[in-house]
This record gives sequence, C-alpha cells and structure tokens, in this order.
Amino acid sequence: MSRPLWQAFSRVIAIPSVSRMAMRVASVIDRPLLKMSRGRLRLSFVIPCLLLRVRGARSGLVREVPLLYVPDGEHVLLVGSGGGAVREPAWASNLRVNPEVSILKCGQTEDRLAVVLSGAERERAWRMAVAVYPGFERYQARVSREIPVFRLSREQQRQCA
Repeated sequence: MSRPLWQAFSRVIAIPSVSRMAMRVASVIDRPLLKMSRGRLRLSFVIPCLLLRVRGARSGLVREVPLLYVPDGEHVLLVGSGGGAVREPAWASNLRVNPEVSILKCGQTEDRLAVVLSGAERERAWRMAVAVYPGFERYQARVSREIPVFRLSREQQRQCA
C-alpha cells in the first residue's frame, strides 16, 4: 500500500467508532485465520499482525489475541491502546501478571518474555510504533492514561543474576 493511501487508511481507522468496529471484525476473523495459516494470513494485511497467547490474570486460562506488532530487531513491540479505549485491554493486564507468553507470527511459534517499557525506552518504542501505525497518536490523545508499550524478548535471552 502506498504511503499516502496508508496515511488515509490510518486516519479513517483511528476514528473511534471505526476503530472499535475494525477491532471486533479483525479479532473474530484474524484469530482463526492466523491459527489455520500458522500466522501467514490475516485480514489486517496492511499491518504486521501476530497471535499472542497469554495466560489470563484471574482465570489462568490461555487467551489468544490477534494484535498489531512492531518489529524491533530480535524483539517484538506491542502497544496496549485498545483502540483508544479508556481502560487498558485485558491482554495488556494479563501480560503484566503473566509475562511468559508465546506468539505465532510468520509461520513460527516462539516463546517470549514481556516487559512493560518506561522512560527513554518507551519513548523510542512509541516512536517506532507510531511510524508503523500513526493511529496510535490519535488513540493517546483520546485517553488520559499512558498507553503501555511492551517489549517481547526471546526467553533464552534472559540473564540470571
């Protein structure tokens, strides 16, 4: 998709009612589509998308959520915007409690460890996320909470103290 067309698309999709509808439709369609194609096919073809598998904070059940992601070298960045919702999305709350997750993207399942970013790390990641999807800035302008940014690292990269 050309840059002007992508910018126009991101402006439309950032409209509150449109983003809520798009999230519902994409969630219903992308979850089974990503699973059946092992992460290769998705409705949201213009943006990178993965399937996050995270354990529920209260239920302990594994939840699968299709999400836009931002590649960052070996890492994956996730933005807890919830489409500009007042409350943090459930998957983000679950990540805070259960940071050991798996992701399905580009045909590969990988175990990852999630860390919520802050300070300069968050600002750098936020700029990268906005470059991928400018609608994040509109979402942030609509809410008083700071939208969290999570970095998912490969688990084997953890260092023992």
